[in-house]
Amino acid sequence: MESYVNQPYGWLKPGGQFEWRHSKVSPKNYGGYMRKNALKLLALLAVFSFVAVGCGDDDDSSSASSSESSSSESSSSEEAAAEECEIGPGVSDTEIKLGSSLPLTGNLAALGVQAEFALEATIERINSGGGIAGRNISLTVQDDEFNPEKTVANAQYFIDQVGVFGVWGSIGSAPTVAAIPLHDEAGIMTLFTWSQDTSLFDRAAHPYFFSLNPSGYKQAVAFSNYFGNKFDYGSETPVVAGLVLSSPDGEEAAQGVRDGAAGQFEGGTQNWERDAATYQPQLLAMKDAGVTDVYTVVGDTQFAQIIQEMDQVGLEARVWGTNAVVTSNLIDLVGELAEGALAVTVMTGLNADVPGLVQFREEMAAVGASEADLSSASMLAYSGGLVLEQALRDVGECLNADALSDALLALEDFSTGGIMAPINFDPDTGLGNQGAIIQQVVDGVWVTVDEG
Repeated sequence: MESYVNQPYGWLKPGGQFEWRHSKVSPKNYGGYMRKNALKLLALLAVFSFVAVGCGDDDDSSSASSSESSSSESSSSEEAAAEECEIGPGVSDTEIKLGSSLPLTGNLAALGVQAEFALEATIERINSGGGIAGRNISLTVQDDEFNPEKTVANAQYFIDQVGVFGVWGSIGSAPTVAAIPLHDEAGIMTLFTWSQDTSLFDRAAHPYFFSLNPSGYKQAVAFSNYFGNKFDYGSETPVVAGLVLSSPDGEEAAQGVRDGAAGQFEGGTQNWERDAATYQPQLLAMKDAGVTDVYTVVGDTQFAQIIQEMDQVGLEARVWGTNAVVTSNLIDLVGELAEGALAVTVMTGLNADVPGLVQFREEMAAVGASEADLSSASMLAYSGGLVLEQALRDVGECLNADALSDALLALEDFSTGGIMAPINFDPDTGLGNQGAIIQQVVDGVWVTVDEG
């Protein structure tokens, strides 16, 4: 696959105006290409100057001058090549260092553990296959307990103590929003986090941010449009309410429900705090309001608790989740109460018959993951690993943040084997996956019921 840095992007018009030939290239992602080619031009000028010196006054000295010119030309070319290739932080001849800040303890620990297995599976596949351009991947994982302050401390540790090339596969919007300024300042990549805050999807502010997970707002709009335009809710007039974290991320999700087609049925929003031990007060308020459909943004263990407490308080409503709830763990936790639960996701169901999922299961099992660890969290991290591997191979030896960014933007319809829709990165947002899939628990398993 060609990399943008090796393609002709346009031409210079009279008057100094540059016309772009490729729609996916802009001045924002063209910098790496221009720097590289400016250096090549300097190298050529150096070569021509040595050749001119070699054309001396008399024929007797021409042979020696030619020899000196050839030697100088070779030396200049080698120096120019060495100068052109600026290796990024965390990269050596034998290693690429990455870090990951994950919730390995606390309420969302299950998601962190699942994601870590997927990162390990990716590293095992790459390293056992001989690495990439002679380099193996090393990963340092730090527990952040889903706490933004600890995530910031982890980011500082990755940068100052480990010296990483990038932070990969972390979980949570608030943690990522808190840490990404440090990543940007250090010039390191922020890769394939499970983060949905809209502010992250801006490569003018965060040039090395790339994601396969749409913002919480976009996912909520996808739910709302599906519910309002396609879902069969029967003859009753539905009342749709959001149950979201009391945070900017949660408010974005609630606003997405209002802005989509289900907004006409909006029945208010109930907020929960990060350290909440129960959701019963919010669920009782929903019961009193006659809510028929609850849209929530939580992990699978929290989703299980919500389902159990809905049963306890007598709230008879459909419950909708997102990527994090599509796990066998949810069904193990609540059994038959999970029947009929719905989720709007960006990935296929765990029981889909697609080659990417077969490989995912095999590679996860090889690193010790159980069936409960096969989830949207681990599939998202695993899919990011597939994309990362391809982009690293496309870059080759001269690896730095600009080169990897160019390689990611150059991917066209990259296949994850059916786990996601074909991947194409938006140069403005860094988002590579625009798909939406509706899943539901039917006869005790998650199945795809609509492509959204």
